[in-house]
Amino acid sequence: MASKDWMNLSVQDLEQAIQLHNRLYWIENSPEIPDPEFDQMVERLRELAPDSPVLDAIGPAGAVAESTPIDDEIFDPTLEKCQHNPPMLSLDKCYDDETLQKWFEKFEGQAVASPKIDGVAAAIRYDADGKFLLAATRGNGQVGEIVTENVRRVVDLPMQVDIPNLEVRGEVYMPVSVFDKFFKADYMSPRNLTAGALKLKDATLVSDYQIHFFAYDMLAPALEGEIQTEVDKLKRLRAMGFEAAEPEAVNDDSLQAAFTILEDLRAELKYETDGVVFKTNLIEEQRRLGHTSHHPRFAIAYKFQGDADTSILREVHWSVSRTGAINPVGIVDPVTLSGAVVTRVSLHNLAIMEQLGGEAGLHLGSKVMMMRRGGVIPNLERVIETGDVPVEIPTECPGCGQPTYRQNDFLYAHHAIDCRSARIKQIEHFTSVMEIKGFGPKLLESMYDAGIITEPADFYTLTVAQMCSLDRVGPKLAERQISRIAQQRTVPAETFLRALGIDELGRHVSKILATHFDNIEDILNVQPEQLSEIPTIGDIIATKVSEGLQTHRAIIEDLLGHITITFPEPPSENADEEAGENAHALYNKSVLFTGTLESMKRNDAIAQVEARGGSAPSSVLKTLDYLVIGDADFEKFQGGWRSSKLKQAEKHNDQGSNIQIIGEQAFLKLLED
Repeated sequence: MASKDWMNLSVQDLEQAIQLHNRLYWIENSPEIPDPEFDQMVERLRELAPDSPVLDAIGPAGAVAESTPIDDEIFDPTLEKCQHNPPMLSLDKCYDDETLQKWFEKFEGQAVASPKIDGVAAAIRYDADGKFLLAATRGNGQVGEIVTENVRRVVDLPMQVDIPNLEVRGEVYMPVSVFDKFFKADYMSPRNLTAGALKLKDATLVSDYQIHFFAYDMLAPALEGEIQTEVDKLKRLRAMGFEAAEPEAVNDDSLQAAFTILEDLRAELKYETDGVVFKTNLIEEQRRLGHTSHHPRFAIAYKFQGDADTSILREVHWSVSRTGAINPVGIVDPVTLSGAVVTRVSLHNLAIMEQLGGEAGLHLGSKVMMMRRGGVIPNLERVIETGDVPVEIPTECPGCGQPTYRQNDFLYAHHAIDCRSARIKQIEHFTSVMEIKGFGPKLLESMYDAGIITEPADFYTLTVAQMCSLDRVGPKLAERQISRIAQQRTVPAETFLRALGIDELGRHVSKILATHFDNIEDILNVQPEQLSEIPTIGDIIATKVSEGLQTHRAIIEDLLGHITITFPEPPSENADEEAGENAHALYNKSVLFTGTLESMKRNDAIAQVEARGGSAPSSVLKTLDYLVIGDADFEKFQGGWRSSKLKQAEKHNDQGSNIQIIGEQAFLKLLED
């Protein structure tokens, strides 16, 4: 790797730089340099001053100069802060096999390897009945910010568990696929966007970000002595419905193999990772090893390397997005990151580009730090040396020549109706959301320039002859593509609305419209004041959506001549009678699970119920039909054992409900009925 500008810093200046970037990462959630560069700065300081106190203050605990006041109560849902007890410490790091091997020799037994998720650390707590109670960020490790309502919207997060007073710790993250599809053009990284989602004042908007939670630890006083190993812990987390690592222990001779496997899988994983975490498997050994003020001794992070390097910024191209924003894309000298040669790099949007350039602004010829996030997304992280030629912000749209203007963080233009760049991006967005595969940007550009596809409705009149008129398109490819289009002639309203590419008409608002209305004409005629009356839709969003629908009215009406839009039907009051005698035993029935299922994973069991017309609520409702106990706990139940869910179900039954409590085998028979 090329030498960095910090390589020649004095020890004092290097310490100050490390303290600054440590605070930016842990406290402000706005890192200015990639993790590999920060790690190399730390190693440089360790080389120059191995006794520097800064080395012991890296991580959340050292990210603030003074300790944050702590309330006497461990947690209180009405407080803005939450104490972590024990503290949420950062991990010690290593970069070579020798250091990892020395760490392994300090304890007895095996170790467990899992991916190190590059997300936002959080703790989630459940009350004495196992009900979701509170969520908080890591903060400085001792005290975090309460983000309960935001975390409540995390995808597939269990709202009810079968262990009282449980705390689960893990990483909140945005899948790379979600970031690439919806946010990559305008934002810097999935981690930064996840941190922003957790701080949204309107928690109802969090669902639009599709953030997930990856569990890596749990504190369970009720299971004291029962959980003997890290493998046991991960199995229990997965059984409760949490996303967690595959529980597999490794010996000292397979440490490197475990690291290599996860490193090779890195580009295929749905989340960004920056290393592999190794933990002592035996809980007894974890207690013996203990922790320092900075990190636990029973865990270590083996960091990935080679994902950051320097290059020279040569040009900045301006690309029109589907929303009309004009965003910068950097052209750099070729550089190899994660095994791929990179020449184009995301500069995100106008505001982030300006931030990268600092007071002087971004200049061509600048020496820049590059990083391929998660092994996938190439980004320009920061400027190391400023070049000579300032980057000019365009005064005209590169697609149609209309004047540009700035609105908040973005550059826009009142695009001409035939703006080539904007129209192609809108068409590309339509094919992506509608899942019409095989139409990449280059092919769409060729089709647009040839006048074959100029609006979405043109896909549904496309012929083999038209496609074959293009270079490198033969009859087989043309027939396959037209067949794919034909498969998308019946579309759910939510998908159709989102595919239009209207500003603010994303996943959240599209779903609301599809459930509040039962035909497309009513949606087209909706007024802003009608929309703003719907909870979670504000005045600004209502106005943009209403105006966008009117602007796209002709496009929508053209599409309606070729496709059928379906709306969700509310369940009938006489659903059971209408289903007739052939209805499945679980049709219109609600089923909840407790304990560990032996025959299948809990998510698979839920899918089986839903496939048969039933539902799977996340908690014990008075109207629940079945509470299913896993085989592992059914004998204990017959002997008098009661989980929190079982107690709640029996309480409801005492008050007049009719919840049937059955074992796993009885549930399997129901599936066959």
